[in-house]
Amino acid sequence: MWAFCQPKKNQLLNNFLQVTFILVNVIFSQKKTDQNLICSQTKSSSQVFSETSTLTEDQGKIDITYYKIDFEIDFNNEQILGSVIANGFVGLDEPDYIEFDFSDEMIVDSVWLNNESTSFDHIDDRIKVLAPASIPGGYNFSCQIFYHGSPPTSGFGSYNFDMHNNIDHVWTLSEPYGARDWWPCKDDPSDKADSLDIIVTVPSEQIVVSNGLLVNEQDIPNGKKMYHWSERYPICTYLVSIATYPYTIWTDTYIGLNGDTLPLEYYVYPDHYELVYDNYLLTNDMMEVFADKFGEYPFMGEKYGHVEFGRGGGMEHQTISSMGGHSEWLIAHELGHQWWGDLVTCSSFHHIWLNEGFARFSEAIWDEASRGFEAYKSYWQNHSYFGPGTIYVEEPQTAAQIFNGNLTYNKAGWVVHMLRGVMGDSLFFESLKSYGYNDSLAYSDVTTEDFKNVCEDISGLNLSNFFEQWIYNEYYPQYGLLWDINEVGELIITIHQLQNWQYFEMPIDIKVVLTNESLFFRVNNQFQTEEYNLGSINSIPLSVQLDPDGWILKEIQYLNNDNIVPELSNILIYPAYPNPFNPEVTFKYFLPTRFGEIQSEIHIYDLQGKLIDKIGTGKSKPGINNVSWKANAPSGTYFIQMNANNNIYSQKVQMVK
Repeated sequence: MWAFCQPKKNQLLNNFLQVTFILVNVIFSQKKTDQNLICSQTKSSSQVFSETSTLTEDQGKIDITYYKIDFEIDFNNEQILGSVIANGFVGLDEPDYIEFDFSDEMIVDSVWLNNESTSFDHIDDRIKVLAPASIPGGYNFSCQIFYHGSPPTSGFGSYNFDMHNNIDHVWTLSEPYGARDWWPCKDDPSDKADSLDIIVTVPSEQIVVSNGLLVNEQDIPNGKKMYHWSERYPICTYLVSIATYPYTIWTDTYIGLNGDTLPLEYYVYPDHYELVYDNYLLTNDMMEVFADKFGEYPFMGEKYGHVEFGRGGGMEHQTISSMGGHSEWLIAHELGHQWWGDLVTCSSFHHIWLNEGFARFSEAIWDEASRGFEAYKSYWQNHSYFGPGTIYVEEPQTAAQIFNGNLTYNKAGWVVHMLRGVMGDSLFFESLKSYGYNDSLAYSDVTTEDFKNVCEDISGLNLSNFFEQWIYNEYYPQYGLLWDINEVGELIITIHQLQNWQYFEMPIDIKVVLTNESLFFRVNNQFQTEEYNLGSINSIPLSVQLDPDGWILKEIQYLNNDNIVPELSNILIYPAYPNPFNPEVTFKYFLPTRFGEIQSEIHIYDLQGKLIDKIGTGKSKPGINNVSWKANAPSGTYFIQMNANNNIYSQKVQMVK
């Protein structure tokens, strides 16, 4: 289509902060709180078991294999008159009725089942067809429904009688549930028909454009013309479309990866020809890029093209995108959908990100191919979203619920981009090709789990946490970075996750800029605070950069910069250094701005819990605070305990003389 669970906040300590550090060895890492884990698991479980469907129980028991749509358009009265043939079969479970979705605002004239007239009910936007006898499992049927009426408009338009320059114009846009407004069908993306014919009769000056190939164009009496389009690839109902207008037509030819040719057909308003021409020609270049990255164009036996229609944006109707604009990114978006949305289609609109996030990613891939990697990086920075909400659509009942621009498009696109960063280009693009052309998934309907399984099979990675945190949960990581050089010249990096919601597990790239060179590292990060020893370096870094190429949707605070005092929800404790020590050890803690200036004190205990020393008594200010303990004590293990804001922070240090 055109294109968490938050822990309870602790109450502030008013005036006094008693600090106790019980510290943990060289690397201090605080794991996710139990509440974070419980919330995450609860949300994940609800996603798995609460999927809803627009299908009735009886509809779930039949499989439609073929549609023939045949109608005449009456422009004067804004009506259509025709019939639909639906062929299919019954599964193992026996339905009480054969049911189709069809708007109550349309009129059903008669229904025939296997060439016999039969009774039916048309109520609640459904046709319930009564079979002459019981309907056993394995039963094959052919149902023909004759109907007429003025199609209603729902969602993004479904069926429209329109005008352009005072000339009659009809167009359709059926996503998500609008096909039922103008033809009887099983209107759910989980059931693709194997093939479809669509025959439309119009006044002779009109041109009808639809899916697949034009197999017949015939003048008939009374100044009318009949167009017969045939789609021989599997197709779901919302991708079926027509558009009629006295279009200007021109063609191009795409040469495929194996040298096969494909017609590119463009149907435009005559007054828009010069406006759209140059950008439409880019379609050929985009197809070459996408075929290289995603696999060959999936409908090489038919065509690809654009047809203008009376709505802004665009819609990825199979083999013929309806276009209400002509920007490069709209063209790339709708073309990308031919793989991601048409070749593989979300099985329900819970998983619409598999369509729209991938189409957004396709825009960025075109930007990278045509303008370079820096343009690709900028693209994602310009499409960031840091707000609430899950990419998984919990209640996909209406277009407004399904098509959230920030979540369904932008953040979902970021997820695909981030997965590329996690897997690396070779495994990632191999996974995309395998996903699109998997024997069990190609030309079928898919779920998030299907895509995850393909990526795991190709990469060997366990991606459960990745999909859990980015698809089924909310928000993003907020990182705080602190670096230091220890006494033996090793670079120590400390990464804090500053957010007060779930912690994210992500590989993070680190760039260390030195005087004469730059060093690159990748670390895996998953806890609230983690320290990494990056080894010896030969000079003081000019800068240390976290995720320099922008592979993670995030915010960063560079805590070495004294001028930066980020807004945190609680105190941060840094690893003690050096550790082991003799005779002096230093502790750092970070005080959020909202605490203001507070009284602080640190207690040192031995293994028996005896108070050994008190240090750091005095005022602590917002920002980083340093406290040193020069031990007048024997060798051994000591604990430093910090009670702050109803939380206990702890480290353990070793005194070695």
